[in-house]
Amino acid sequence: MGTVVGQVAARAKAVKILKKMPVLAGLQDGEYQTVLAMCSSTVAKKGETLFNQGDDGSSMFILLSGEIDINVEGVGTVHVMKAGEILGEIGLVKRVARTAGAVIKEDCVLLQLYSEILHEVVKKQPRVGYIMMRNVARILADRLDQSNKASKKANEKKVEARLKSGRVKKKSP
Repeated sequence: MGTVVGQVAARAKAVKILKKMPVLAGLQDGEYQTVLAMCSSTVAKKGETLFNQGDDGSSMFILLSGEIDINVEGVGTVHVMKAGEILGEIGLVKRVARTAGAVIKEDCVLLQLYSEILHEVVKKQPRVGYIMMRNVARILADRLDQSNKASKKANEKKVEARLKSGRVKKKSP
């Protein structure tokens, strides 16, 4: 009996966390249980590798607690994921190799959602699928926008440094 009560309490706590997540914004109360049913849960310990850059990317992770370092080969840690964030969301949209690696920085509890499962649920509950995919698209668009802005800023600094060094002459209007 205690195990069942513990599972119910854990699910209630997970739903409370899910309700705060941008990837699930717009779902109705009962739909959070649908999302939980689609996911498998896992616990990862500090120092473990969740996935490597280049691994199969057919699933997304929802970080319920803990922290994860996102690493890019040749660059290092590019972001620290915190509770409430998602990672690997490209895998829901398109099956591609992971664009970065993920190493557990602090013990984590994660939900994992495979694209095949999401697509099956979408057939039965299109509203849930639509809302999740709309939100994933928004998150990806925001990340692309941030990346483009960072790239532009880095390029402007390179040009400025080259101008100061005299290697490139400024064009006259």
